[in-house]
Amino acid sequence: MTRSRLFLVVALALLPLASPAADKGAPADPARREALADMLLQLEQLQAELRELRGKVEVQTHEIEALKSRQRDLLADIDRRLSEIERRGVTTVPAEGAAKPGAAPVAEATAPAADLAKEQQEYDAAFALLKQGQYDRAGKRFREFVRAHPKSPLADNAQYWIGESAYVVRNFKQALEEFSKLAQGHPDSPKTADALLKVGYCQYELAEWGKARETLNQVIARYPNTPVARSAEQRLAKMKKEGR
Repeated sequence: MTRSRLFLVVALALLPLASPAADKGAPADPARREALADMLLQLEQLQAELRELRGKVEVQTHEIEALKSRQRDLLADIDRRLSEIERRGVTTVPAEGAAKPGAAPVAEATAPAADLAKEQQEYDAAFALLKQGQYDRAGKRFREFVRAHPKSPLADNAQYWIGESAYVVRNFKQALEEFSKLAQGHPDSPKTADALLKVGYCQYELAEWGKARETLNQVIARYPNTPVARSAEQRLAKMKKEGR
């Protein structure tokens, strides 16, 4: 109910209180004065409730926008990662008809090629769940992939998406653990920079301000003039503005 409607309701309620005696300047009835005071009190209560409702709506709107922003960031990151994976897949497939040193090496290479194809199939199945928004199932499948293929060229990618699957559903404690595993276990991976940035983000969400600041500064120092460094700088600026 808007404020103008509230006043209209009160005005209509007060009409019966008007009387010819009041028009003639007769003293107001104490009962009517009490009724008027009660109505004014109710009006104030309604206005307070209205302000409270507006506050709740603003909070919900903010949360919805935050979720939309998080989804947009995730989808953009997924697209970028998928492009990287596709490029890696193209460069790692041997050219057809390439020179081979002998018959024996060709026979030995058949099994690894089949293994890589199987790994890629398992990875793609988990990634499809991620793109569908089935984050719990995707995280489980990626975790199974890492356990089954710890030495796979895709293991670092899979570990990153385990962390991302937890991060997007705001399980920051689990995400922190998974991103840390990637940063420590695959220091030379192309995913390490993003994983380290997400470590800082998780620490921020967990209110570990000192650790978050240290991690974000580490990102800037290790990866200067990169998108992750700029993201770290933006988060540090946000923390400063918030007085963290």
